[in-house]
Amino acid sequence: MSVKNYGIYLSYPPGVDLRHEGLGRYLAAFLKGTSGRDDVHFVLVCPSWSKKSLEELFLSEGVQKNRFEVVSPNKEPLILKLYEAYLRYKKRAKKPTIIDRVLGAFSWGYKKITDYLEARLIAAHSVSSLIPLLLIGVFGALLFLLCSPLLVPVILLVALSKMTFFVKRVTRPLSRRIFRLKAVLSAPKEDALILRLYKGMESVESKRMLELIDSLSHVLAWYSPTAFWPAFNDIKAPKLMCIPDVVLTDFPVGFSNVGGERFLRVFGEIEETIYAGQNYVTYSGAVKWDTLVDRYAINPSKVSVIHHAPNSLNKWVEVTGGVNPEEASHSLCLDLFRKALLKSVDSKHLATFSNPEAGFLFYASQIRPNKNVLSLLRAYEYLLRSKFIGHKLILTGNPNGMADVIKFIKDNFLENDVLCLHSLTVQELAACYKLADLAVNPSLSEGGCPFTFTEALSVGTPVAMARIAVAEEVLNDDEVQELTFFDPYDWKDMAKRIQLSLHNREEVLAVQTQFYKKLSLRSWTDVVNEHVDVLDSISSRD
Repeated sequence: MSVKNYGIYLSYPPGVDLRHEGLGRYLAAFLKGTSGRDDVHFVLVCPSWSKKSLEELFLSEGVQKNRFEVVSPNKEPLILKLYEAYLRYKKRAKKPTIIDRVLGAFSWGYKKITDYLEARLIAAHSVSSLIPLLLIGVFGALLFLLCSPLLVPVILLVALSKMTFFVKRVTRPLSRRIFRLKAVLSAPKEDALILRLYKGMESVESKRMLELIDSLSHVLAWYSPTAFWPAFNDIKAPKLMCIPDVVLTDFPVGFSNVGGERFLRVFGEIEETIYAGQNYVTYSGAVKWDTLVDRYAINPSKVSVIHHAPNSLNKWVEVTGGVNPEEASHSLCLDLFRKALLKSVDSKHLATFSNPEAGFLFYASQIRPNKNVLSLLRAYEYLLRSKFIGHKLILTGNPNGMADVIKFIKDNFLENDVLCLHSLTVQELAACYKLADLAVNPSLSEGGCPFTFTEALSVGTPVAMARIAVAEEVLNDDEVQELTFFDPYDWKDMAKRIQLSLHNREEVLAVQTQFYKKLSLRSWTDVVNEHVDVLDSISSRD
């Protein structure tokens, strides 16, 4: 039997952890679907810096590497190695100095003594009861005189610290430059020089990748899972580009507030990549017609629509055998949930989330302008304070890049009610879904039907979702839509749907589960087969 070879082009920037990227998880599901095809072999080409991240992704998602291979340029750029070495140095565990230890010991001793004296003073009810305190004072003075020679090193240490402060003041201009350099290294995406260096490094790496691709003459056609990489169009073989969505066009103000000029450049590159493309695939008809055909005037015959398959998480938390597998699964989820809590962005308020039995809402997504997190927070705050639902809200994104989200949480005193987790493993994600009373997805724009529906229902949790075109396209049952959707632009309607879903949880779960079973008839092998059909077509035509 002859084997057809197709390529997958990947060009993620350095530092991207694919385990926590939507496209990374999609790639893993796609590659697992190749197990049903003995006649197809995929070759993944990626930058030198992405190979380790891909290995970690495949390990975490349980991807068997018998249907594909990964090829990349041999060595990472030297400038990237130096930067990674700096990051490792910065993250090292800092040991306390001798001065820190000595001063810490004195501070601890001083606090213990003052706490004791304060307690005795508060408990005193007569002058005679103060006599023990006076004796302690006399004893302390004598002890101080006897130990005064030993205090000389401490005095010298204090003097040294003062001298250090003086030196810092004198060298302040130099310190400012050093601070500026550290700021650049900690947030390189925001510095113009670093961006130019990165673009140059990316250009050189892209050329190295193209040289590898040119040498792979047995690969019939190439597939790119996104439009973020302009160099993909420089491949000489037939090409198929996936356009999940172009959210920058729908939310320009929100993304400009996050990334400014950098996002404008990225948007320009995406548009150039789309216009220069040959063949396209989308996850939904909505993106095909509303984005590619209507907005970019792409020929409809050049665009194929291939829907996702369900993304099931039940295998990560199922426990087989034993007297009560469901109870064992619940215990496993509780353990995983406690581990997930340690990945909180704000560790100061973890104690209020230590009991998952209290109930919580769960939204698994990165926090970006199109994810509509602020409207969800408004709906949740209303339910918490006006409807007294008593549930917590757990998010999986990092809000540090979204100032309005952080401000809303603080201004409304939600620190003890809203928790943001990050870098969850797939198993921890599955546990959070299973323990949640309700999964919520308020997103305003997605490339395909959000994974939330199938991920939550695969572990027995009902869902409330935004009514958007890509979701309606897949969840096309009237009863399911009635019990699932809310208007994402109306936080009060969102709150109403969440409250109704919580009050009628079993009814909602029963209806949604029946529809989930229908969706589950589609597998990721079906998704792979449909992609292979398109690749077969363009490789024989182009």
